[in-house]
Amino acid sequence: MKTLPRSLCLLSLLLVLGGCGRIESRSQERTAGVTVTREWPAAGIRELRVTEVDGSITIAAAETDKISLVASGRGRLNVRQGAENSGIFETELDGDTLRIGRRDSSRRKSWDIPNLFGRRRGRIDYVLQVPPSVSLSVRTVNGKIVTKGSDSESDFVTVNGSIDTQISGNHELRATTVNGRVLATFSESFQGARFKTVNGRVRAVLPESASFTVNLSQVNGDFEASFPLSIRSSPGSRRVSGDVNGGNHELRIVTVNGNVELARLTDSR
Repeated sequence: MKTLPRSLCLLSLLLVLGGCGRIESRSQERTAGVTVTREWPAAGIRELRVTEVDGSITIAAAETDKISLVASGRGRLNVRQGAENSGIFETELDGDTLRIGRRDSSRRKSWDIPNLFGRRRGRIDYVLQVPPSVSLSVRTVNGKIVTKGSDSESDFVTVNGSIDTQISGNHELRATTVNGRVLATFSESFQGARFKTVNGRVRAVLPESASFTVNLSQVNGDFEASFPLSIRSSPGSRRVSGDVNGGNHELRIVTVNGNVELARLTDSR
């Protein structure tokens, strides 16, 4: 039996896959690093939304009249010279909301041939400076989230990465990850928080005067608290509950594999 030449077999494979979807041109892809800097007047912007797939997000709050961004990209990125943000991510100012980031290209119905053969997509890391009063909604899949100095409502979500935040505590905080730790320091007050992780520890540092009710669900890990709390244990899980200083605000923590620590702010200084 005659066999087809190797090159012809490969061509046939590509044609078959091309029939299932679009074979994308990679002529503009770039593997070297690229940096994008942007600024927006902060007046009128109440909320910042950052969405990423592969990359970390770092946000520092400061007394400033603008929102500044430095985005550093590397890996396989479709860089377009002359395009806004070099074409590697999108920005949109919609009313009082500034949106920054890129869509998850893996959700496209067409086949992406390079991803089939294990090539990684590009990564974009964001560093932002914002006024403390701007509320934050931050989401990434593969990357950490770090914030400092915010005095606003905050909602952080990642899958493979840690969350490390230092905030005033004058508004509610929500932080969720799957594979990573959650570290939260409330520097002034406490108005409620919800933390959730599967594989990672949780450490919350609260002012000594914080008034909160603890609801903790934990499977594997140690628990330590500088505040007086009651502990109820049952096979396969551990639940901690109790009121501190009157219990005015809820502190809800859910973890599967990880230690949990509740510390006083004075103890960490």
